[in-house]
Amino acid sequence: MRIIEWNCQGAFRLKNIKIFELKPDILIIPECEEEQKLQFGKLTPTPNDFIWYGDAGKKGIGIFSFTNYKFKILKEFNPEFRYVIPLEVSNGINSFLLFAVWAMDNKKNPIARYIGQVWNAVNYYQTNLANNIIIVGDFNSNQIWDEKERIGNHTDVVNFLNNYNIESLYHKQYNEIHGQESLKTFFMYRNLEKSYHIDYVFASHNLIKNGYNLKFGNPENWIDKSDHVPLVLEISELSSQISIQNTFTNFTNRNLNSLSEDIKVKYAEELSSIKKLAEKLDLQTEFTDEKFELIDKIETIKKIDKLTIKLK
Repeated sequence: MRIIEWNCQGAFRLKNIKIFELKPDILIIPECEEEQKLQFGKLTPTPNDFIWYGDAGKKGIGIFSFTNYKFKILKEFNPEFRYVIPLEVSNGINSFLLFAVWAMDNKKNPIARYIGQVWNAVNYYQTNLANNIIIVGDFNSNQIWDEKERIGNHTDVVNFLNNYNIESLYHKQYNEIHGQESLKTFFMYRNLEKSYHIDYVFASHNLIKNGYNLKFGNPENWIDKSDHVPLVLEISELSSQISIQNTFTNFTNRNLNSLSEDIKVKYAEELSSIKKLAEKLDLQTEFTDEKFELIDKIETIKKIDKLTIKLK
């Protein structure tokens, strides 16, 4: 399987020929325009499956499948983390989780910008991390900026993921440490002299145990199209099944089961109410604001649990 990520710096429909020459099976495009502007079959090859998420039609993150793998956004998706998009990827036989990332600014809460968004997201989606998972995209981050004030810095995210046997494939393959990367992915103002490593592929050990190869595009071949180069990941044949169910009930149970026994006893009535809300949402066919009520209730009880443990 060939998975390619490329921040196209906008106007993907006008510059996508070169990326499709690389024959991606799954393609992740930060700064991609919405489907209407892509004009599938005319300006953009028609994918077998496609998901786009963004705040406006000009730029968001596009995820394309050119294989029999299909996408489903996890029902627990929290758009507060812009943009970390959690997807179930399945062909009916094999499945894995894909988190497509374009780490964004956060003007309302500056300490939660860029890598802060990723830090909040991996904590929120923590109960998914034991599954076979790939996290890929433009993190807008590097260890060299760890001293900037953030909720969680680059090293915090790397260490957190390592606890779940999820690691950066570049650093594993090239035997380099974070902050000292010899290959770069981003060239500020399209200037080859102002280069940084800010795009990453993280993956769980089970997905790469049969082998993988990660390559970067040559910046001289891409600099006329974008300030980023593509990341091209080749993974050997998959034999993978995720253990979660994509339901509100399963999401709720995974989070509530991780609470301490004291909290489960003390807040038994509230937890029962939360579970009933999740069951209600699973019976609905349309999106409602009650989803955010459920998320808020779960996050609140988790915070109470953490504070209780800290006090003890």
